[in-house]
Amino acid sequence: PPPPSPPPRPPPQQGHPAASPPSRQDPRLLARVVELAFAGRCVGEIDRQLHLEGFLTSTGTPWPRSNDGRVVVRALLRAGVAPLPGGDARVARYVKELQEKGYGRAARGG
Repeated sequence: PPPPSPPPRPPPQQGHPAASPPSRQDPRLLARVVELAFAGRCVGEIDRQLHLEGFLTSTGTPWPRSNDGRVVVRALLRAGVAPLPGGDARVARYVKELQEKGYGRAARGG
């Protein structure tokens, strides 16, 4: 079945700095990322699920089986959802870096 329609997006000042460009990702992918986060999945699990479900990257290539989580973290913070690092120090560091830049100021738990 096709992924559900994307949820309404928060105003830019909530999820990411006003100066940041809009996401290049497919809105269906962004909706699925948020849905998986609200189901309690960590960033690595979300990345793996996107691969299994056959999503494509913004450049049209298949979602990689193994990913660094950056796209998922940015998508979640832009949507105002707190990413779960799942014990991955790289992901935790990236979340912190983006939050220090103003992403996810209104992040709510997933």
